[in-house]
Amino acid sequence: MKLALSLVASLFWAIASAAPFPAQVAARSKLPRLILYYQTTHDPSGRPISILPLINKQHIALTHLIVGAFHVHANHTIHLNDHPPRSPVFHTLWNETRLLQAAGVKVLGMVGGAAQGSFTKATLDSGSSNNNNTTTATTTTTSNAFEKSYALLRSTITSHRLDGIDLDVEEPMTQAGITRLVRRLHADFGADFIITLAPVATALLRPGGGGNLSGFNYTTLERQVGGKMIAFYNVQFYNGFGHMGNTALFDRIVASGGGWDARRIVVGQLTSPVNGGGFVGHKSLARSIAVLRRRYGEIGGVVGWEYFNGVPGGVGKPWRWAAVMTRILRPGREPRLRITRETAERLKEAWMVAARAAGDGNGTVTTERWAGLVPNVDYAGMVNEYSVGRE
Repeated sequence: MKLALSLVASLFWAIASAAPFPAQVAARSKLPRLILYYQTTHDPSGRPISILPLINKQHIALTHLIVGAFHVHANHTIHLNDHPPRSPVFHTLWNETRLLQAAGVKVLGMVGGAAQGSFTKATLDSGSSNNNNTTTATTTTTSNAFEKSYALLRSTITSHRLDGIDLDVEEPMTQAGITRLVRRLHADFGADFIITLAPVATALLRPGGGGNLSGFNYTTLERQVGGKMIAFYNVQFYNGFGHMGNTALFDRIVASGGGWDARRIVVGQLTSPVNGGGFVGHKSLARSIAVLRRRYGEIGGVVGWEYFNGVPGGVGKPWRWAAVMTRILRPGREPRLRITRETAERLKEAWMVAARAAGDGNGTVTTERWAGLVPNVDYAGMVNEYSVGRE
């Protein structure tokens, strides 16, 4: 017996639009931020990787989760990794992110990254120019391609109730194009919407001081719209563009004359040595962070790439990376998660839909393949004293 994926998708949106999850229960201290990227959403067998351990009994004070990576295509489509964002593959993701938001964690979407195409002349940089190749342009023309690409991004932000967007520009983009995009997002979503960028660390030095994957000048961008429209920068101190075994590069950036405030620089780190080059062990990172906080009073925080295999827990207990970072950055500031029996049942149902959709290879799924499928997350065990009727 087979069930079409369109029916699975209908179930997805029926559950996702059901009664809201519990409201936020605790105010969150803003600094220093503790952030994780969440790109690998399923294990190799297609089972969803739950992010709820990040806010459930793990002594973790997460402030932001960045879901990635969204890709805007020249054919006027948008994908989250390999699927449309509304795919039932992401049923668990979107149900669980709403619970994180209810606990006070801000959920952003990451656009771009290593995959090329989102910030080109055929998409979000369409119609822009640098006015005779200078880096001081503050305005740009619009184009049909830009409007269509931007409309996809705006709709995705709205549909999935994202609190912000992380612009990870790792391909050439004009100064006018990035300025236009930041201004448009700010105009459409308001001052509370979180706009961040993810430059490599050397891109914050003066031109010629180091590598820059984005094409435009970050110092110019910060001067034009930074303090008013850009919340902070998730700066990549790894993969040959920086290292946090010591504070030398961070200090150079602050002293470079670019106007960089240490509180707006979030230190990007690999959560595992298998995620790239330049992994820094926890003890060494803790020493560097302590030095920076004494020197500058406070820093923007730490952001990890990425969740699913963070050490010391690895793929079995990836949340332990964030637990270690909490002890370094934010001890005693853990959020509290409300889980009722109704919420737990909804999450279990969401997990089943996502696992079935991810495991399918030809547009339909068989009930035979579903036999014995059980979530690898104990949602029922998360039910706590905030159950319905006891608030």
